Amino acid sequence: MQADKRASKRAGLLRSAAVMSVITIGSRVLGLVREQVRAHYLGTSMASDAFGLAFQIPNLLRRLVAEGAMSAGFIPVLSEVEEQEGTEAAMAFANRYFNLVMLALTLISGLGMLGASVIVGVFALLSGREISPAAMALTTNLTQWMFPYIGFMALAAVAQGVLNTYRVFWVSAASSIAMNVAIIAAAIGLSGHMNESAYAFAIGVLIGGVLQFGVQIPSVVRLGYRWSPDFKPGPRVKKALWLLVPTLFGAGVYQVNVMVSQAIAWGLGGGAVSSLQYSSRLLELTLGVFAVAISTVVLPTLSRDAAGGRLDEVRDTVLYAVRLCCFVCFPMLAGLFLLRAETASLLFERGAYGSESTRMTSYALAFHLMGLVHIALARIYVPVFYAFKDTRTPVLVAFVAMFVNVGLCYALDGPFGHGGIALANTASAFTQAFALSWFLRRHTGPLEDKVTGPSVLRSAAGTLAMGAVVLWLSPMLIEAGSRGGELLLPYVLLVAAAVVTYVATALATRHPELTEVIGIVRRRVGR
Repeated sequence: MQADKRASKRAGLLRSAAVMSVITIGSRVLGLVREQVRAHYLGTSMASDAFGLAFQIPNLLRRLVAEGAMSAGFIPVLSEVEEQEGTEAAMAFANRYFNLVMLALTLISGLGMLGASVIVGVFALLSGREISPAAMALTTNLTQWMFPYIGFMALAAVAQGVLNTYRVFWVSAASSIAMNVAIIAAAIGLSGHMNESAYAFAIGVLIGGVLQFGVQIPSVVRLGYRWSPDFKPGPRVKKALWLLVPTLFGAGVYQVNVMVSQAIAWGLGGGAVSSLQYSSRLLELTLGVFAVAISTVVLPTLSRDAAGGRLDEVRDTVLYAVRLCCFVCFPMLAGLFLLRAETASLLFERGAYGSESTRMTSYALAFHLMGLVHIALARIYVPVFYAFKDTRTPVLVAFVAMFVNVGLCYALDGPFGHGGIALANTASAFTQAFALSWFLRRHTGPLEDKVTGPSVLRSAAGTLAMGAVVLWLSPMLIEAGSRGGELLLPYVLLVAAAVVTYVATALATRHPELTEVIGIVRRRVGR
């Protein structure tokens, strides 16, 4: 009976993750299109670096005070109120939390616009090198234009927290599609009417922030939420804030690492910031296929099991998520690494983005990809700590990882250029994932079973077979000197061969994750 219950729960998680994956892939593909539009109009120019850094500044704060707040404080407390007191009390708590976030982020947005020159000046100091006055001025202006984005995104994050708590995942995931569409449309529609195309992208960011909040409102209302001017914190809000305090320093460490890395890259000049961001986009696209989806859908389940003291269920969920992560991420890492130059050229090489930009992006991507699995695992482990209302441990781990990243960025940017910065990011991700898995045992006990080890080995075996096929076929299919669109047909053929090889190997080795996916599909078709 217990085994059937766990199998049912795993199937539910897989179905939710699959739905999230489809929507997230759509969003990430549009995000990739957004970067393609950016590459076409801005390439790896000074304006592209300025926009990239200016956009990351409010984005960093969004991850810290909005999304981090939802994961660490809001969702666990909202789940607890719903389970103990019912929907009406839960929505009253959500309303008070929303009002607090609205006030705080309005203040932060205003201060950010007024102090944009100071913020940009700090990043110039972090770069360790002299930044040109033109780059400073453009980055400052773009930061002022885009800072209100954080306010809209914070409100969108509260709405997403409510929806995710009630297991409505697709709406908030789909809302990011509206964000990307707004930036793409503004860039294409306005770039030709402005002296500096980067401002067209900034306008798109603002419109996208408004849309990402607005599209979630109807779904939140259908759940029973009604806004009221209730600004009294109350004990529940205070509890969520108490859980949030350490998260402000730790939950967004990955973004902090990215920001410091890009500040240092800014000092290198020559498109280093842009090429690192194009590389990161490809990395995030890969992560978005499943790692982000599975980490999103497991938090409510983990929170309920942790609150009920069901440690066996928590361990089973975590190990299942790890197996799924390896099953998906291993082959994507290998394939993208082997075809990194072809991928960058096919996706970006047009307009202002030339062969030198491709070389810079693929060079950074080689180092970024080494951290793919570690980043994905960390995104699975962190929600487990949140489910146990332990925000201190991820903070301590995050700080250690951040110091590793910053120290190595300064140490490696000399001998390796912007590739050294990507390598530092990878070392930081490895440090974070390893430490989190070690300390997690204090809550869950030993994370061991008889399934995970063999499953990971099967994923590795399939990846090796797939990589061998790609290496064998690449010289036959890709002609020397092929660029851009010329790579489309051979690239598609290589990807198809890689997928067939990996799936065939998984079938031959009776990979449990593939077997479970096939079983779910058969049950769905048989209904």
